Amino acid sequence: MTREERPPSALGKAVALLLALLPPARMAWIVFKYGENNLSNDYVARVPVVAAILAGRYPIAHLFRDTWIWGGHSWLALLPFYWLDARYFAWNVHVELGIGLALTALKTLLVWLAVSGPLTRRARLWLLPALSFLAFSVSQVTSFTFGESVLQMQLAQVAVAAGALALARLTDRPGLRAASLAACGVLASWSWGGGVMAWPVFAGAFFASGERSLRRWALLPLGAALGLSQYVWFLVVAPLPRLVKSPGPRGLWHVPGLLGRPFANWTGPDFGPKTSAIVFGAAGLALAAAAVWAARRTLRERIPALAILGWSLLLACQISVLRPDVAAWYIAPLTAFWLGLASLLAAAPRRLAAAGFATIAAGLLYSNRTWEDKSFYLPSRAPASAACLREWRTAPPACHDLVFQWGKSYPGDFEILAGSLERAGLSVFGPRRTYLLQGDVAVGRVAFETPNLLALFSRDGRTPADPNDFHRLDVVLAPGAAVTWRVDLPPNLKSARFRTRVRSAPGDPQLGRGARVSVTAEGSSIILEERAFLPSETARPLSIDLSSLAGKRVTLRLAAEETHEGATPLVFEAPRIDVRVGE
Repeated sequence: MTREERPPSALGKAVALLLALLPPARMAWIVFKYGENNLSNDYVARVPVVAAILAGRYPIAHLFRDTWIWGGHSWLALLPFYWLDARYFAWNVHVELGIGLALTALKTLLVWLAVSGPLTRRARLWLLPALSFLAFSVSQVTSFTFGESVLQMQLAQVAVAAGALALARLTDRPGLRAASLAACGVLASWSWGGGVMAWPVFAGAFFASGERSLRRWALLPLGAALGLSQYVWFLVVAPLPRLVKSPGPRGLWHVPGLLGRPFANWTGPDFGPKTSAIVFGAAGLALAAAAVWAARRTLRERIPALAILGWSLLLACQISVLRPDVAAWYIAPLTAFWLGLASLLAAAPRRLAAAGFATIAAGLLYSNRTWEDKSFYLPSRAPASAACLREWRTAPPACHDLVFQWGKSYPGDFEILAGSLERAGLSVFGPRRTYLLQGDVAVGRVAFETPNLLALFSRDGRTPADPNDFHRLDVVLAPGAAVTWRVDLPPNLKSARFRTRVRSAPGDPQLGRGARVSVTAEGSSIILEERAFLPSETARPLSIDLSSLAGKRVTLRLAAEETHEGATPLVFEAPRIDVRVGE
């Protein structure tokens, strides 16, 4: 028995599994830690459809048109996820993001199962963490932190991976294999525009696998007729206006740069060319050609891996021809090229495999040290964005650009999104809400009442930060400084509690410090007050129950009590009000 044929040890299996779990754990930490529970951007065209369905007044004849994006693709397969989230979770964005993570894990598992058949047990084991590091790379953080994007991109890839698995595991059931490919093609097409590239890939793989039965071949065009019906109608028969100018075939020169985009930095705000992306993309194409040549005598065994790689390669061609820039959300499906390449390299000769995985490792190390530079959508889920959406009726004009990132106003888009959510009781109007003092700066409800004393928002308790930041910021108050916050509590309030945690700065010379929150309400003589006493270098919670003030406009005053000169400021960690409302 050779070393490659020897079964992996229990320790090796445990290490490989642990490595495979690290990337999704890191991505989940980012996804659930940053960004508020508010919808934004393209949801303006999704919310009215779902709200009408929930209300039982949706005309089903409009379904195909209403689930068509003018940019040129369908979101029909996403509708059940939107309905589920809206119906049972008041359209909580974190539910969608969690589903996106689950779909990514499913995609990774399907790819691994599809391509691992011809591999040795050792190669099969260590391929799993390699696929996981690629599938959950933080270069895709833009997609993972925005519900619509992660559902589109990952659902389409799940469909492609499931088709690859059908090619690999259903060779003895050709009828079921053909039906599975057709169903996967429909799912991919109805998930996202890039999903339509599954049809030529599935057809080519079906032919290469040796299938010649006309009866089984008929299933693919039948599935394509269903999956592409929206595209044919809205692009050819009754075309809708296009929102983006197409560069045409000359854009194919950008394919290497697109394929290498998963290994580039600063891809969130910058959609232009990246030298590192071009280098890694060219290297990836060369490695793919070498891997195919090395496996030329056993290509039929590599069909599932080639299908995954080929789909992403065709997708890169599609994007380069139809889109002038490389938007940050395209990185997620372009990563499938590297999933397919890693699968080919796992069965390649040792030197080629070593060179290939070294290239992938270098790309991941280069691009995964930071993640915020890959983020595009998180600013539209900042505390300020959530506050603007909640207070849309009185929000200042600047609020529009905090919710919609396309830089210009379309007629009524703010009112359509916020009004539909409010009437249906969804998102920031759901039964569980979080009001952040930081966010209400954007709607003019926060004021520092002591301009002569240090008072600021900060990430680290020292450095000033923009209140519109997507991070939850702390309030820093010098001794004697105070900030006031005006809030309208809902009339159907079940409970409301102000919460923060106050800490003194390291090295504070004072043996004890005091922090206060006091609350008054318009038209009421009620005054609520709580105080926290902080011994040196400690942190204490500061909270107050506001449930008795339902339906009232209240003013909260946070203050750092005066001390002797030279005392350091107090830090109030992300002051917020947790609200629950009833029917």
